[in-house]
Amino acid sequence: MYVDSSSTKGGSEADLIIKNPTGIQYEHALKFMFKTSNNEAEYEALNTGIKLCYIAGADLVQALSNSRLVVSQLNDAYEAKDDTMTTYVWQVWEATKLL
Repeated sequence: MYVDSSSTKGGSEADLIIKNPTGIQYEHALKFMFKTSNNEAEYEALNTGIKLCYIAGADLVQALSNSRLVVSQLNDAYEAKDDTMTTYVWQVWEATKLL
């Protein structure tokens, strides 16, 4: 699964690409109807992607992101310093328990 997001004054969005083991690729464009930062949009997309993989029957997901903060927080290299980021880290870890 590949995740990429952006946030501007006009809103937040993310691209989500999921490839299954046979190489079939599913592309999703996500538009968030609430204000988010780039990193929050990245977490929203990651969480959505994990849940979509679970619904599709996946038991293992490899996620790739270009957000250094998100990747580092999930790998325990960086500490989530505010409640919002702590909640996002927790939500992703909870979503992975579905797999």
